[in-house]
Amino acid sequence: MKHPLIYVQDPNALKNWIAACGNTAKVLYDLNDLAKRFDPNNHILLIQIGERSSIDQVIGLAKIFDIVATSNNPQDSEGLHLFQNGIKGYINTYSTAERIEQAIHTVQAGSVWLGQSIMQLMIQSLPAQKTNNDGWKELLTEREQESANLVLQSKTNKEIARELGITERTVKAHLHNIFEKLEVNDRLGLALKIKNWQ
Repeated sequence: MKHPLIYVQDPNALKNWIAACGNTAKVLYDLNDLAKRFDPNNHILLIQIGERSSIDQVIGLAKIFDIVATSNNPQDSEGLHLFQNGIKGYINTYSTAERIEQAIHTVQAGSVWLGQSIMQLMIQSLPAQKTNNDGWKELLTEREQESANLVLQSKTNKEIARELGITERTVKAHLHNIFEKLEVNDRLGLALKIKNWQ
């Protein structure tokens, strides 16, 4: 597990971040020479985008560290731009400690953490499937295929449940099985794998 480095400029938000990260976290007061001061293989950087940390600076650090970026006013366009440039997580600066902890664990597990609307934008922005190779369907049950196709249409779990006449819990079970069978970690990985199936 990587140790969190926290760079949050708002003291009111800092307490939630510390509560989420536990006693292995280190609070940073500047971003100078981070790679010299901390091993990127052993640390995850939680950084608030603001007056003292520009988006360009955060993107530059994403080439070295796994980063969860925070924003006081998260916007889909900003989140999409950050993810396209290597950021692993994007969350509201004032999120609850529980939500922050979920984001950190998700990123540490190798997945990305982003809002539903940003995930939908990312899936929609993927290029169309190059071939009509539906070989991936052979690995899934009929219901799992239906669920996967709805993910490709950027549907939420609630929308998938409504459309298939099942519970959200069942949708989550289908998605878990799909992720395991297709060896992906999240919806974006699923969309990329299906759209580029060989």
